[in-house]
Amino acid sequence: MVNLLDKNTTKEAIQHLRKVDKDFLNILDKDKNVVQTFKKKEGFIGLISLITEQQLSVASAKAIFGRLEKKVIPFSAENFFNTKEKNLRACGLSNQKINYCMGIARAVKQNKLSFKKLESMEDEEVIKKLTSFKGIGEWTANCYLLACMSRIDAWPANDLGIQVAIQKMKKLKTRPNKLTTEKIAEPWRPYRSVAALLLWTTYD
Repeated sequence: MVNLLDKNTTKEAIQHLRKVDKDFLNILDKDKNVVQTFKKKEGFIGLISLITEQQLSVASAKAIFGRLEKKVIPFSAENFFNTKEKNLRACGLSNQKINYCMGIARAVKQNKLSFKKLESMEDEEVIKKLTSFKGIGEWTANCYLLACMSRIDAWPANDLGIQVAIQKMKKLKTRPNKLTTEKIAEPWRPYRSVAALLLWTTYD
């Protein structure tokens, strides 16, 4: 069964996190139980936005993607694929990311990637499908689950912001690696998306 993040499940998540991990109390009390959202459009545009963000600051990625949106109108796989690479580079997209994004556009054109079909898949199936394409790792796939599909248990364990936030919250001497981050987050299931959103607010 696919569960989505909405007002009710967010409320359930807050109650769950308060119960299973007292370290969330300070964050939740400070923010008065308000969970900031991380929302992007579903489909090709959302995925390309996330690829643009890889290893960049939020401000830089936002500027680059803003220029891309003005260049590719409407923002579809077909139109992106037909855009000259020099125009994409002029927007600030690196050659490597241009290749990644062109690969995704090609996969959509050839019906090798259907965003509609992703909707009925379980989280792990979505991750497996998305990471089969070059340029999409677990971070991007999990962020797509969270931001574009509103899944309630997405967990980008290798996200730097989340790792730093956990280190701070748990008062750890060193920043936890991916495996440690996954282990720490185990009790937070099946609401790790909300945990991630809360942790990001402390990092930002």
